[in-house]
Amino acid sequence: MKPLALLALIFASLPITALACPTGMVFNGNGCSPPYEYTGWDMLRDQRAAIDAIGSDRVRENYPTYTPEQLAEWERLEKEEREEEEKEREQLAKGLWHVDSTSTPEGGLCAATFAKYTSGKNGVEGGLVTIMGFQQPKEEAWLIFQGAGLPKPRKVKKIKIDLQQDDEPVQTVEVFNYRKTRDIGEVTFAVPGLKAALEGMRDTQRFKLTLDGKAVMIIQWTNGAKSIGELRACGK
Repeated sequence: MKPLALLALIFASLPITALACPTGMVFNGNGCSPPYEYTGWDMLRDQRAAIDAIGSDRVRENYPTYTPEQLAEWERLEKEEREEEEKEREQLAKGLWHVDSTSTPEGGLCAATFAKYTSGKNGVEGGLVTIMGFQQPKEEAWLIFQGAGLPKPRKVKKIKIDLQQDDEPVQTVEVFNYRKTRDIGEVTFAVPGLKAALEGMRDTQRFKLTLDGKAVMIIQWTNGAKSIGELRACGK
């Protein structure tokens, strides 16, 4: 059975409970989050930076009137910020991987995130894809997509979305959808364990998410073998 077909079968067989979020995740007042999201966790910090960069081409507000000295200082700071954003954009245009783990009372929680931003594509191309789950024997894991083109409902919703992986047939699956930020939507697939989530994952992989016949997110990761291997080792 092909990897995508296997994932679709797994998603379809999972029970849809009355809970607002996928099994093992918690409602955070806005959307769904994995448990034990410590604020110091590097992966979450990097996700935040990547999400900020996805929306960093918004029009900036004009500053009010300041003295020449204050304006010079603002211009210096703004130049530094632009240079830092440009550097981050260049890195994100190529794609960035980050693998991390954190200890919890229920065991280690492992995650690999790939971030890629492509300007001028109406928010459809690029975004973040995260594979996250607990170490064995706890069998809770998630495949998470975050992008500017994804729906951004104020409350957690279950929607049917078409998922295509590489050139494999399109599969329609039911996912949890919610707003990550004002500009970023998120969809989460619940998967029974990291081993199942990593089944068939390859060094280069393309995902296309379509809703009502319209592409809402397209992302392709590259150089994924090392990160996938690290995540697989973390999950043991």
